[in-house]
Amino acid sequence: MSYPRSHLIDPEGGTYHVCSRCVRRAFLFGKDDITGKDFSHRRDWIENRLLELSDIFAVSIYAYAVMSNHYQIVLRIEEPDLSDEEVADRWLTLCPGRKVLKNADEAHAIRKASILQDAALLQILRGRLASLSWFMRFVNEPLARLANKEDFCKGRFWEGRFQSQALLDEASVLACMVYVDLNPVRANKAEGIEDSDFTSIQRRYKHQASQDPVEVTNQTSPKSPPFNKTSLGEYIDLIRWTALQQSHMRRGIERDVSVCLKNNHTSMSYWFKDHMPLPKT
Repeated sequence: MSYPRSHLIDPEGGTYHVCSRCVRRAFLFGKDDITGKDFSHRRDWIENRLLELSDIFAVSIYAYAVMSNHYQIVLRIEEPDLSDEEVADRWLTLCPGRKVLKNADEAHAIRKASILQDAALLQILRGRLASLSWFMRFVNEPLARLANKEDFCKGRFWEGRFQSQALLDEASVLACMVYVDLNPVRANKAEGIEDSDFTSIQRRYKHQASQDPVEVTNQTSPKSPPFNKTSLGEYIDLIRWTALQQSHMRRGIERDVSVCLKNNHTSMSYWFKDHMPLPKT
């Protein structure tokens, strides 16, 4: 049974792990082995769209990974501290309307004045700019239209409504960020963060490695991790360490042991955590 989104999202904001999948989990962002078509360029669409909309909505994106058949985000919804004019300008950036007048600036000014005169509409638009559902709508709908146009087809592109999970403390946010950033490594699509394309960790790594401060300042990027005592370098070290430990775990477990644990609805990590805890010192 699915619940209304209003029951799952705190109206006052919060941090969430969000996932959206392609219809039938098809590889609509990757290479289709049957037809030979390569749709990897669509992953670039999503990455750019996410970062573009995060500057318009009251949304901070902490981590993301765009895979071949889905994408995942860790984001925070904030209560927008915006003036009425900022609300109107941001909404008109999202929905510029049809070009009725030849002068775009004049058309924008007319629509903006109309919004500013309507207090009820301003309140509605302010709420939409702090809505996870509206954010995801503006991410997914245009991309679905582009992809369907490219494929000369109609119908659903996304599997259904997006999935969301609230993250209630710093440990949960940190663990989820690492989980999302390591998606390509776990899927054996990348050796490390350097070649983990279409992820926030690769973008952060490039920013850290760049020697050109102007390029770092001007390039759109995810927001900094939401931890006062954690630097970007420490976060990257944590990513590398976690990837290494996961690699050791995958290589170190024998096949028969893995099958036994799987058949009994557990895994190596849970086996040691739940049944063989470390001795207290």
